[in-house]
Amino acid sequence: MIKKIILIFLIILYLTGFLLSFPYIFDNLFGAEKLDSIRNFFEYGTMFCSFLVFNALLFKNKYTSVIAVILCFLLSINFLISASCYLIYHSGFNVGMAISILESNPDEAISMSYMFILPGILFFVFLGMLLYSVKYLKKDIVQFNTKFITIALLWLILPFGYHLKHTYISNKGGGKMIKNVYYHLSDFNTALNIQRDINEIKKNIPVFNIKKIQPGIENVILIIGESERKQNMSLYGYRKKTTPYTDAQAGNMMIFDNAVSPAGITNLSVPLILSSIHPDEFVYHYDKLSYNIINLANQSGYNSFWLSTQASAKGITAIASMAKNKKWINGFDEVIVPELKNVIQKKEDKFIVLHIMGSHPNPCNRIPPNWNSEGLNCYDSSIRYTDSVFKNIFSTLKNTNSVVIYASDHGLKIQGDKLLHVDSKESTQVPFFIWYGDKVPASYRITGHEPKQTQTTYIYPLIMKYMGLETPQHYKNEENKYLNLEMKSMEYDKLPE
Repeated sequence: MIKKIILIFLIILYLTGFLLSFPYIFDNLFGAEKLDSIRNFFEYGTMFCSFLVFNALLFKNKYTSVIAVILCFLLSINFLISASCYLIYHSGFNVGMAISILESNPDEAISMSYMFILPGILFFVFLGMLLYSVKYLKKDIVQFNTKFITIALLWLILPFGYHLKHTYISNKGGGKMIKNVYYHLSDFNTALNIQRDINEIKKNIPVFNIKKIQPGIENVILIIGESERKQNMSLYGYRKKTTPYTDAQAGNMMIFDNAVSPAGITNLSVPLILSSIHPDEFVYHYDKLSYNIINLANQSGYNSFWLSTQASAKGITAIASMAKNKKWINGFDEVIVPELKNVIQKKEDKFIVLHIMGSHPNPCNRIPPNWNSEGLNCYDSSIRYTDSVFKNIFSTLKNTNSVVIYASDHGLKIQGDKLLHVDSKESTQVPFFIWYGDKVPASYRITGHEPKQTQTTYIYPLIMKYMGLETPQHYKNEENKYLNLEMKSMEYDKLPE
């Protein structure tokens, strides 16, 4: 009796993991599409039961049992992804998250490992129950006969049936083999295809139609922040003094009061900011990413530099790799300042990108251990630390012909004590400002506040302006289209709060 209860509970647990990743299916149970939701429960439940029988048959042979263990382990990883997304991000899994996983690096994974303790426990519970149930089926129920062999093959046959249906009969937005016992497989497949396409941009060097209309600024510097919420910056009215040095420089800056990011994760937002590609085109025309600000600088007579304290990520690194000089530096963000000092010694026009760690989760790991955070929590302390890095950067550039453009790649949504990467207006509100060195010509020095909503894709024509180039009358995304985590372009106003 206990064995049967465990088996039933395992099936429920699997379907629960499925629902956590596709919450709209549960929501539709109470709407007009409830029959579709019921059918999905039945189809995924059937495939999972077939998977159990298949592995029970494999366990009847000591050699094929190794294959069964591997299949069960991979399915448990699939469940781990569902549990992690729900418990950490309160969200279903999607292509954007798959890209983040594929582009993660060991240091980043280690820094976030504490968040996966509970999902990790659930992973071992699921794997243990799965192997226990398979052995129970092998011993007491499943036999080598036509009936059980047919059942065992369903989880392999049905996905091809769904693929044929989606391809030749009807497709309500799903991709190839979207229904599979490993239900995250299609997202990873899509993410891999996206990565391959993005890597193609390195093979396509465009020729820009550019016109020089005046001498450019000698040092055009773009600082790309990470996960910094403007809501937590005293520069934007936060009650805690998290940006005291930047606050003091406000009179020497153009501050965008209502800046928003074009996407909710770094791997989408940074390519959109640095290139002329539109969110509507991102999924279908990756080759347009070659029309990026690095290539533009190279062809405008500027020496290009990419200095980063973030480990490489394929999508962003594809653009960074086009810089004439590039360096990834280990350490806290302050280590980027000596590198900048060396670069600005060169007597030439320079375009410099500084990609910093900023407030990247886990923010506690972004602050030197001996740094005084003045009683702030880790997230606010990381913002205060970034402000201290700005102090050193601005001091370095004060007596030079330099302009600094700063924007965070995206913000974060606060839910309880968690900082979430989700599609919401709260998590798109970012700091965006321009700071000027003392020797910047008056024609370029425009200070004050810009109150209207401005997407950070405006950085592209801004950099053209500071290089002395003729800028387009309209920047590519004045209508503020947003690329969500499902890789779909949408109207920004339709994002939830």
